[in-house]
Amino acid sequence: MLFAEWRLIFTGPADGYVNMAIDEATLLLVSERRVPPTVRIYHWDRPCQTIGYLQACPKPARVSPHADECQCVRRLTGGWACQHGGDLSYSLVVSMLDTLIPSSVRASYERISAGVIEGLRLLGIDARYLPPAQVQVNGLTIATAAQARRQGVLLHQGTIALRPSGVQERMTLPRVTLTPLSEIAGGEIDIANAAQALAMGLRRTLGVDLSPSVLFAKEKRLARQLLREKYMQINWTVSREWTSSQPN
Repeated sequence: MLFAEWRLIFTGPADGYVNMAIDEATLLLVSERRVPPTVRIYHWDRPCQTIGYLQACPKPARVSPHADECQCVRRLTGGWACQHGGDLSYSLVVSMLDTLIPSSVRASYERISAGVIEGLRLLGIDARYLPPAQVQVNGLTIATAAQARRQGVLLHQGTIALRPSGVQERMTLPRVTLTPLSEIAGGEIDIANAAQALAMGLRRTLGVDLSPSVLFAKEKRLARQLLREKYMQINWTVSREWTSSQPN
């Protein structure tokens, strides 16, 4: 069964562990066809570094989940590490049987990035796609994305730098460096306006009916379990090991 409508969810600010747990909970429930395809738009309530799924993380002391200044968490999607804090982020979770998203990796990045570019256009910003996963303004990278494919489902996570993250980057890992739009546009872009423009850009480009919705109760329960047993565990961030019980 494929859903005729997709969900559009604005979850606002949360920390890195919560944001990553929600995305995986949605992925698992989409794979079980218990929730429809979902676009979630969110941001960060504190600085956070996300690490690509396959990235080595050799210095555990630098990634303690209890650090006050800047969190660090491994995400399900690949790519290099990314600094968050002043950015607007989004996730797109959909069955790979859905023909609205191309099956090839390159084409799927291009299609979804076109939605980001359309959203930026609505904000008066002229952006260009740089394969495989970046969006640039005046030759500077202001947005990036990463993907994972699990259990027949695509998880696409992307982020747009609106303003500086608020902390000095001290990562020793290879990372994507984004230039905040505030430095290019000469002023800050309202995050609520940016979120609405992004949603409209994705809706127009994908040609899908995005129905405003919320996280379901079963999604919240699963996200809380993943948060507690996986994303806040140092073994997950450092080595992708997860020895806790698997989610129900």
